[in-house]
Formats: sequence, C-alpha cells, structure tokens
Amino acid sequence: MTAATATAEAVEEFLRKCEASGDEAYGAFRSVLEKLEDPSSRTQAQVFLSDLQKRVDDSDECLNKYHFRIQDVVLDQYEGYQGRKNLTMMVIPSIFIPEDWSFTFYEGLNRHPDSILKDKTVAELGCGNGWITIAIAEKWLPSKVYGLDINPRAIKISWINLYLNALDEIGQPIYDAEKKTLLDRVEFHESDLLAYCRDHDVKLERIVGCIPQILNPNPDAMSKIITENASEEFLYSLSNYCALQGVCKRLFERRGFRVDKLWQTKILQANISALVEIEKNSHRFEFFMGLSGDLPICARTAWAYGKAGGRISHALAVYSCQLRQPNQVKKIFEFLKNGFHEINSSLDLSFEDDSIADEKIPFLAYLASVLKECSFFPYEPPAGSKRFRNLIADFMKKYHHIPLNADVRKP
Repeated sequence: MTAATATAEAVEEFLRKCEASGDEAYGAFRSVLEKLEDPSSRTQAQVFLSDLQKRVDDSDECLNKYHFRIQDVVLDQYEGYQGRKNLTMMVIPSIFIPEDWSFTFYEGLNRHPDSILKDKTVAELGCGNGWITIAIAEKWLPSKVYGLDINPRAIKISWINLYLNALDEIGQPIYDAEKKTLLDRVEFHESDLLAYCRDHDVKLERIVGCIPQILNPNPDAMSKIITENASEEFLYSLSNYCALQGVCKRLFERRGFRVDKLWQTKILQANISALVEIEKNSHRFEFFMGLSGDLPICARTAWAYGKAGGRISHALAVYSCQLRQPNQVKKIFEFLKNGFHEINSSLDLSFEDDSIADEKIPFLAYLASVLKECSFFPYEPPAGSKRFRNLIADFMKKYHHIPLNADVRKP
C-alpha cells in the first residue's frame, strides 16, 4: 500500500466518523488537535488536515453531512504584513459561523491606525472559531493576542484553526517579518469575559470584542450550564444572541471607561430556541421583528414569531472605549480588591460630564492611597483631621456651593 493510498483511506475513515454525528465529528477533531499539540506528530497532523481540506468542499452540504466545514475567510484589502489574502478556517455546528456582523466588526478595527495594536498585548472577547484573533495577529503583529470564549468547543476549534494558518501544507512553520509564527503570537482560552486574564495576571493593553451577549454574572451558575458536552444547539445559541441593549456599554462606563458609539445596525438572528430556556433563569434578551422593527421583544416572543415564518433580528452596535485616567482608576481598584468586594462590585465611575470625572476620580485615587497606608483616619482632635476637613469643605464649596470651612463649632 502506497503512502498516498494510506492517507486517502485515513481521510475516508475520518469522514465516516464525522458523518455519524456532530459529537463524533468534534471528538475526531479533538484527536487531531492532540496530535497538533505534540511536536513529534504535528507535521503529520497538518498534512492530514491539508489532505482533508482537498477532499471536501466548503459548502453547506459538507457542513450538514460531515458536521464541519473548512473555508477561506477573505481578508481582501485588509491583508496583513505578510500580504496574506485569506485565512483557512474550520467551523462546526456548535460554534457561531462568521457572518456579516463579524466582518463589520473587523472592518471597524481596520479604521484605527496600525499602531493601536502593533506590539501590544491584546485580548479578543467572544473569539468564536478564532478568525478575528488570528487576523489581528496576522495583520498587526501584536506582542500577544489572547482569544477568549465561554464556549469550550470554540476554543478547541480555534486552536486547530491557529495551526491551520501557522503551518504550511507540509507542516512547516510560516514566519513573519519578525521571524515569529502565529503560534508565538496567539493563544486561545476558555473564559467568561476576561476571567482567564484576571486569574493569570495577564496585563492587557488593548481589549477588542464583538460581544453579542452578557451572561449570568454568577460563575457557579454558568459552570453548571456551559460544558463541553452541552448540546450543539445550546452552544451555538450561546455564541449567537443579543442581550438587553446597553448592558455591555453600561458595564464599561461603570468601570471608568469613556464609551463612544461608532455606528449601529440590525442583523438577522439565527435559531434561538435554546435561549428561551436560558431566559427563564437569567435576564431578558432583546430582539426585533424583521430589520425595520423598533419594538423590542423577548426570546420567547421572538422564537414564536420565527416559528410562524417571521424574520427576527438583533441590534449590533460598535463602540470605542477608552479608560479615563488609567493610572488613577488602577489605584482605586487595586485598593478595593483587598477586602472591599461589595464596594468593588457596586462602585460606579460613570460620569456624563468629563470635568466632574477629572475631579472625582483623582480624589478617589488619593483616598485609596491614603487608606492603603493607614486603614483608619488618624484623628487628631475628636473632631477629626483638619486636613481631611479642608478637603471636604473645598469639595462642598466647589460642587454644591455650600459655604463650609474646616473649623468645627463646639456644642
């Protein structure tokens, strides 16, 4: 038996496994990923994937029959430093397939100057099958980019896609202008928003993300419903819905970010039947009837409307966020994380007026630095510290026009 014949038979056996079910296909690709992760078998595994891609096409028929599809994502005018015109990406049914809104998001990233991501440590929230994370590494050559997603299967497929684009057809690494490969620049991790980076003390300089959902903030509740063995329909829906409008924007504002909306549109929504159950135990989702409807409806109503033949959509907004006075905000939250969890979760640093933010944030940062050195106010006389009284008096005069002074009137 020739090597070519053996390879062809291996590909056909692999496809027979994939044809059985989506779970079987996912299991088969997990085995391939294990070989890709092992340097001794990496070349062989990459050659196998190249042969597999030649054997199947990128049609919906392939996705329906074999429960996976390998397709090219065209970068067009947004090609990277290597001049690469496209990325090779695999998708499975339990992962949100790249659609127009993700390309709109990538187009938005390209509106920023190259320097905003070049040589930076970046995280992408909700990376899906990893195509935008890999495209960021390919185009802007960041120091490191972390692709994060709450869907555990998405992370496994993202790693496979990384190898597909980091190695050539014969399994040899593809180096960029800085003599690095995509494997040097990219990592994928299962994470609820930025939990992985927080838990591993990853210092980020840029955060990007096309975030269509905000989940239950209780980690224990999430861990019970989101598992690698969850149904394909549930995992797909998890990656493809829109929560109550403004929630994500509000989360950033509360943490001291200045948030500007770049643009907003509506995107047709896929099947959301799994979200009806989630909505019973979580928050209300927001959808619309068609692309022109303005009245928001919940998941249950949207599901019924879609079942009756109607088209449902969700709103897609693109925001740019910049942290106000990052050094000062960092001091505040570094202090609060040590024993002040309730204050940490309830602190609201959103301000409609920048001038108010410019006064209040430095004051809170100064207060945090004082309390860090001394957990109590060093009262001088019983009436308290005169220096602190002066600060309070100045604050009341400036913002509330109350003519106080630091002197204390004795009873």
